[in-house]
Amino acid sequence: MKIKKLLTHAVLLTLILYGFYYLEHELKRENTLPLLSIFSLLFILLWYWAQHFNSLTNIFLLGVLSRAIFIFHIPEFSQDFYRFIWDGSIQLLGVNPYIYTPEVLISYIYFPNAQLLYESMGDLSAGNFSNYPPLSQYLYQIMGYFNKGDLLYPVLSLRIIYFTGEIIVFFLGTTLLKKINRNPEHILWYFLNPLVIIEGIGNLHGEAFMICFTLASILCLFDKKVVFGGLFMALAIATKLLPLLIVPLFFRFLNLRKFIFFILSIFIFSLILWYPFWQEQMISNYRDTINLWFTTFEFNGSIYNIVRSIGYEVKGYNIIRKLGKITPFITLGLVFIFTFLRSNRNLKSVLKSILFLLSSYFFIATTVHPWYIINLVILGVLTGYVYPILWSLTVFWSYSAYGSEEFKEDLIWTLPAYLLVYTCFVYEIIKGALGEHLQKTNFFRV
Repeated sequence: MKIKKLLTHAVLLTLILYGFYYLEHELKRENTLPLLSIFSLLFILLWYWAQHFNSLTNIFLLGVLSRAIFIFHIPEFSQDFYRFIWDGSIQLLGVNPYIYTPEVLISYIYFPNAQLLYESMGDLSAGNFSNYPPLSQYLYQIMGYFNKGDLLYPVLSLRIIYFTGEIIVFFLGTTLLKKINRNPEHILWYFLNPLVIIEGIGNLHGEAFMICFTLASILCLFDKKVVFGGLFMALAIATKLLPLLIVPLFFRFLNLRKFIFFILSIFIFSLILWYPFWQEQMISNYRDTINLWFTTFEFNGSIYNIVRSIGYEVKGYNIIRKLGKITPFITLGLVFIFTFLRSNRNLKSVLKSILFLLSSYFFIATTVHPWYIINLVILGVLTGYVYPILWSLTVFWSYSAYGSEEFKEDLIWTLPAYLLVYTCFVYEIIKGALGEHLQKTNFFRV
């Protein structure tokens, strides 16, 4: 019996690791059917593996091995890393990435791979100022330092940093799960999640690194260490701006005095992080760049796509610019609701509010790239809600848009994807988190 279990374990590990290898090394994002099929199969294999081998040690080792497969490989499914290396390289030449666009610089600036990076990052990126906050920019400087010719070296430098961050997330996540009396083995659905591994380590998106600081901040606030909580939250915001939305949700969790110190510490540390990039023109440039997410960019939206279709019928044109001007106000309204109309007196309540707020934000967003959902995955693990885990599976199906010569979203994949997510979301809102009703030893045990 023990030998049979060991053989089963070995076969599953082989299949899982080979699945990650095949995805990264053998497929392009244009290979829609095999890409999405193998990605979905990885979820099934991990679900089966979780039924029998989900000790914290096994979870950690498999997570490390799965990520190690990506270490010495150039990202295949995203071109964003070209812009990362560009931003880092121009900073080493004394150029502010918030002041000059690649389109302006390419004609008179030189550094290794400049032309290749410019041509590979895409027209949208090349024509706009950088939107990545300062801590990300500091990391890109490291990439720029290693940009001597072979692109593998700058990629490897950032990947090692992100790899380290994800390992820290593992320990912070299990610690937080214990503090809120949840099974720490639930971290499996984050640490072994194919979306987290592929988009975080494989494609070098900084969500997981941001989550590292966010969890550190939450743990500090749990112990009422508000200054350190503010420091880590400032670092999270300086990696990705999204944590700005969740800051007000700690108002009721902390008393007024502690919340003020929390806000002040975020402000002071943020000023320190942003100061090296300060130039008068920077604010307007950065505002215009962020505004693109509301008024220009559109990809894999759900509610937005429905409203846009109605807009075409009524107005006869794409209403994204008008709708985009409203979206920030809707978002602020959601922040107000989840701040003042929920109790948020204990950490479990705060985490649920954060999950619902960010979910609502992505429901109405014009652009929902797969890696955005990494933020919801960790919250699903912490709260017991299953729909974020399901979303991490179905959001990857949006890569079907790259399956034709003309970039175009395919409703055959995106429509059932959102139907599944919304169905699970509505069910859990009405009946409660599925993770609360399932056996505590496993997140998905049936």
